[in-house]
Amino acid sequence: MSRFSTLRSLGIALAAVALPLVAGCGGVSQEEMDALEKQRQTTVAAEQKVSELQTDKARLERKLAERQATKKALEDKLAATKRNLAN
Repeated sequence: MSRFSTLRSLGIALAAVALPLVAGCGGVSQEEMDALEKQRQTTVAAEQKVSELQTDKARLERKLAERQATKKALEDKLAATKRNLAN
């Protein structure tokens, strides 16, 4: 979540820096508008990537928990089998 917050903060900071420049100069060049649009698109893409990675992480954590539960169940079954063979 910190990456998402960092990227969002970066976008807000860039907008905050650009706003006074736009208001103070009385006009915005097409190059500046293109640069801001490119930065906005980059920020949106990064936020989407973060969301995708968080979803993937959650999926992998669920899969790991399932496999750990299966391993524990098999270890318990093995221990019970060994006890039964010892008797």
